[in-house]
Amino acid sequence: MKSNKNCCRIFPIVLILISTVLALAIWYFDEGVYQFTFLTDKNEIINFLGTVLFIAILPIGIFYFATEKEKYQSKAKGLSLLGFLPALFFLLFLVF
Repeated sequence: MKSNKNCCRIFPIVLILISTVLALAIWYFDEGVYQFTFLTDKNEIINFLGTVLFIAILPIGIFYFATEKEKYQSKAKGLSLLGFLPALFFLLFLVF
């Protein structure tokens, strides 16, 4: 039970880190600028953090929903990674 509590505390942080990487890639390729200048502007950094949290909300929600269901409890981490698919599709749309 203790490892389950640690899992439920640490894995959402991992999901936020993954969403940070996806958000960095999306903001890098957005509008064809290909620079990280948005990290120096005060207003843009707040928008970037909002994007990170927006991308992370679906995987975190899926993770906590799956850990509550006994049927999906063992597959909760893998299922939660499916929540990144919309962000990945948008990133592919921007790149190509």
